[in-house]
Amino acid sequence: MEKHHEAYQAAFAPRGIHVEQREVFANEGRSSREVIGSIAKARGLGLTKGELDEMNEVKKATFRGFGPMERYPGVDAMVVRLRARGLRLALVSGTGRSNIDHHFGDWLRHFEVVVSADDVTRTKPDPEPYRRALEKLALAAGEAVVVENAPLGIRAAKGAGLRVIAVASTNPPDALKEADVVVEEVADVEALL
Repeated sequence: MEKHHEAYQAAFAPRGIHVEQREVFANEGRSSREVIGSIAKARGLGLTKGELDEMNEVKKATFRGFGPMERYPGVDAMVVRLRARGLRLALVSGTGRSNIDHHFGDWLRHFEVVVSADDVTRTKPDPEPYRRALEKLALAAGEAVVVENAPLGIRAAKGAGLRVIAVASTNPPDALKEADVVVEEVADVEALL
């Protein structure tokens, strides 16, 4: 998420607008077009479709330029252990599949299902991405648990009828209060599962 913040900064810098990290983190889960639109609206900046498209391309190119992303500490090991325990895993993201493939590469082999912004008509906070993951896994909502770190993702998961464990990695615990359980560390998630 820190790199997303830098990429949004690059998109807004030519217009003399500083983007706060909290604004980006609060919008986590939305498509970059939606985030740019939200930030522009909050600043009273009216954008044409062409300007929005241009800013979106700058954001995406900047983010892609960072190369493969490191995951938060403990995530890789936890995913491997959960998979070894026989849990079926899905990755649900508000970004496009090309970004997911670019940044996560071979690590995606741990996930039976990947749902990207390309797979849905509405991104988080709409429940559609999580409903799509459930469909692809052929599971009922009561048979799955979501691990989220963003308020909009929590809202999307709850809207799909899912239980949610929130990790306070990019947002403070009080911003994640809609989750069923809030933990401070990734290591705490595995104990709950």
